[in-house]
Amino acid sequence: MKSLLRTLGLVAAVVAVAFGYVYLAENKGYALRAGTAVPELRLPALAGGETALASYRGRVVLLNFWATWCPPCVAELPSLERLHRALGPEGLVVLTVATDEDETELRQFVAQHALTLPILKDPGGRLAASQYHTTGYPETFLLDREGRLVEHTVGPAEWDEPQRIARFRTLLAPLAAAR
Repeated sequence: MKSLLRTLGLVAAVVAVAFGYVYLAENKGYALRAGTAVPELRLPALAGGETALASYRGRVVLLNFWATWCPPCVAELPSLERLHRALGPEGLVVLTVATDEDETELRQFVAQHALTLPILKDPGGRLAASQYHTTGYPETFLLDREGRLVEHTVGPAEWDEPQRIARFRTLLAPLAAAR
């Protein structure tokens, strides 16, 4: 009986800590909330120059934080590339932020995988952690045309599966009608 009570007490403590973390993340500003404007992002682009997230206002943006040393990131990159090629012409911006420290290694990786989607550089993920409150990689933020968070995904996903394509097209529909 004592061990059962001890186990129940331990489970209750773990659940309380988990709920406490979620409460803090949602109510104390630690996590970005759906419907709120995301922080400004201005980073050097791997292709050269600098890119500001604000320059994409008026467009739907899928913002993905990743690293070459992250196996789940590497696994999801082909679907991001396919999404970029499929819906880029329809107005979707697939913007990635590589958090690698070694730019030479990053460039080799990009060439080896024939990536054409835009890649920004955030060495060490300093902006990712401080501004976007990322907890790991990959982490992806879907933004509406006004730069507000629509959806936040932690972990890898198949970005070009039919349900997601339909979701993106729904968000792009008002954009296409305005053209």
